[in-house]
Parts: sequence; C-alpha cells; structure tokens
Amino acid sequence: MVSDQTSSTSSAPVLSSFEGALGYLRWVFPVLLCGYFLSGVIVVDSDEVAVVMRFGELTGGTAASAQKMPGLHYTLPRPIDEVIRVKIKKVYELKISDLHAGGGKTRWPAKTMDPTEEGYVLTGDRNVVQVDMIARYLVDDPVAYVLQQAQPEDVLKSAVMAATVRTMGEVEVDAVLSEGRADFIIKVVQRAQKRLQSVGTGIDLVSIEVTDLAPPAQVKEDFEQVQAAFIDKQTKVTKAKRTREEDVPKAQAARDQDVREAQVYAAELLAQARGDAAIWTDLYKEYRKNPQVVRDRLYYESVEGSLANASRLRFVPPPANGRAYSKDAFRISVASVNYDE
Repeated sequence: MVSDQTSSTSSAPVLSSFEGALGYLRWVFPVLLCGYFLSGVIVVDSDEVAVVMRFGELTGGTAASAQKMPGLHYTLPRPIDEVIRVKIKKVYELKISDLHAGGGKTRWPAKTMDPTEEGYVLTGDRNVVQVDMIARYLVDDPVAYVLQQAQPEDVLKSAVMAATVRTMGEVEVDAVLSEGRADFIIKVVQRAQKRLQSVGTGIDLVSIEVTDLAPPAQVKEDFEQVQAAFIDKQTKVTKAKRTREEDVPKAQAARDQDVREAQVYAAELLAQARGDAAIWTDLYKEYRKNPQVVRDRLYYESVEGSLANASRLRFVPPPANGRAYSKDAFRISVASVNYDE
C-alpha cells in the first residue's frame, strides 16, 4: 500500500510537466510554422534580378517566369525554393594574368624565360610578348549566367585568352607595341564576345584594359632600342614629308613664275622681231620703188648716229650708182669738233 501510494505521488509531477510542454508547443509550433513560410518573402534590389529554382529547376518552367524583377516577392522557403541573386547593373572585373610573367611560377627576376612556367604570346612575325589584362563585363542573361556554366568567369577567361592568342598571331610586334594597340584590343573584344555568345554564358563583355603589354623582361632593353629606332625613323619620315609638303609648293610657284617670265620675254622678243621685220619689209618696198633715195637716207642716218657728238660736220656726198670712193678721193673735213657742247 505504501509503495503504490509513493509511485502515484511521483508520477503526478511528470504528467503535469508533459501536459505543460504540450500546451506550450500548441502555441510555439504555429508561430514557427508561420515564420517558416514568411521566410519566403524576398526583396529584390534595383540593381539585381533574382532567379528562383524549385527543386533544382526553374519555377514556372521558363526563364522569364523564374526571374524576379526589383521589388517585393514571395517564394516558397528552403529547401523547396532556392533564390539566386544576380547583379545585372554591376560592372564586374576579372584580372587575366595567365599570359604574363606575373601569372607564372617563375621567381622574379629571372635570367631566362621558361615557357612551361611563364605565360607569353607569339606575334605574327614570331616575336614573344607578354600581356596582362583586366576584362570588364556585365550579366545580360541572369538565367544563362546561373545555369549554363558552373564557372562563368573561367569560361570568360578562356575566351579572352583564346581571342588574344589568335589576334596577336595576326599582327607584327612593332604594330601592337605602338599605334596598333587600339585595333588589337577591339578585335580581341569582338572575338571573345562572339565565343561567349556561342556557348551561352549570359556575359556581355564591355571592355578589356591592357595593363601591361611588353616583351619579356629578359629582352626588354633590346626591344626598347628597336622601338626607339623605329620611332626615330618615323620621326624622320614625318619630318621629310613635312619638308616636302613645304618645299614642293615653293618650287612649283618658282617654276610657274619662271615660266610666266619666259613667256613674257618670248612675247616681247616676238613682238620686237615682228616690228623689225615689218620695218625692213616697208623699207624694202620703198627701196624697190626708189633705191637711190633709200640708200642716201640710210647713209645719212648711219653717219649721223656715229657722229652725234660732233658740233659741226661737213659730209662728202655718197657716190652715184652705189660705187665706192677711193682712199684719196674720200675725205671728211671736220672744221670744228666740240665734244663738250
């Protein structure tokens, strides 16, 4: 009797505690369940898109229905739904150093370049250069970015490196190290973007910044000397072209001036010759009409021109019929010659 009474007395507090716990759970469980379902409420920021996966598949079965635009949305809580947030307005940066000395394992500085340890690229004229780049990109297709590739940035790096190697093999080292760098970067971006679109990465390659593009450090000094000589040659060629552009017009102007002066001089000589010819033609016509008068006039004009400085002269008339005087008969008497008057 005593033992039965004792056991009934000890079990009473246990029952009362169990009943209290059940009563507590009646209130706590609904609260926990409500909190669990409310955990599916999400807020998508203005610069991102949320991709909702339900049991590993897109909700709604399409890419459009699985994307949640900026705002307040409700999804089923985990593990039913999984929400993956993707920044669509952020410009991501990816440093690519696999084709540069910094991307290798070679201790710096090194006397020789180990192709198995140090990155490099071959140019079209079989020169070795090393390039260090930063790729900047946007996510233009969040669903493809999340689902199509396990490591989208690895695919981006592979695409950029492949485009770089191919483009570098089409140009010469002098061009890519000087004025051809901008064209080189444009071609790399175009080819890399084409490959990214073909595999559906959802990445939009914005730009590529070449932070370093130079020959290996082991031969950098020699390349710099070659570049200096190339720049010096270009400078001299430019100076020669500028001098030609300045001197050729001057020479052409001088030539045109000489031609014009020669034409004027030729016109003057031709006019003078024609005038002289006309005079002698007229004189010949007069001579045919009256030869003696013409001979006398020419004789007097010649003598007057020769003795223009004499003050008083006495002429011996010319012989008749064009005959010449003898030495004894031909005399010119000058009564007085005054050259000062």
